[in-house]
Amino acid sequence: MPDYRLTQSVPGSDTGETRFSIKDYTLEVVPMLALASVAARSGSEAGVAANLARTFGTEMPPPGAFLRGTEHTVFWIGRHQWMIAADHETHEHLATELKTELGGSASVTEQNDGWICLDVTGPELPRVFERLMHADADALSVGSALRTVIEHIGCFILCLETDRHYRLFAGRSYGRSLFHALREGLRTTAALRD
Repeated sequence: MPDYRLTQSVPGSDTGETRFSIKDYTLEVVPMLALASVAARSGSEAGVAANLARTFGTEMPPPGAFLRGTEHTVFWIGRHQWMIAADHETHEHLATELKTELGGSASVTEQNDGWICLDVTGPELPRVFERLMHADADALSVGSALRTVIEHIGCFILCLETDRHYRLFAGRSYGRSLFHALREGLRTTAALRD
């Protein structure tokens, strides 16, 4: 029997680009991530959090924070709910791995094709994001996560490097719109820095 493998399509801009650079700023689609959401079932909240803490070697992040280990990134998405991201090449079956670990105490859902991930890098990123959202971009520091709206698109922003590197997760169907909004925000900020 042939071995068929599906590959993730990567939504970027309306022209198909997945990377945009202007001056010191870069916007790039992060492809090939394995994603899984975990929601503790009623009555199992403490046990799921403890089990995940054992699995990842640290407490689960509270609202407004994320953790980044050597293989996994975990961020809070709701009460007793987390999103886990890992490299698709080494964790293609991330949801299955987590389901095996947690058993019936949590609902684990594969999210691989449900989200787009974008990295934005450059100087003084709060100046870019203050034009795009109503949240305080200056409050973002390494390890902080923010659930917000950019151009009517709900997303999560993880701060990987204070003022210089943010990672965004949003619904995949909004990929092109979010890429466009961020690209225009970078263009505007770069023009104002001249």
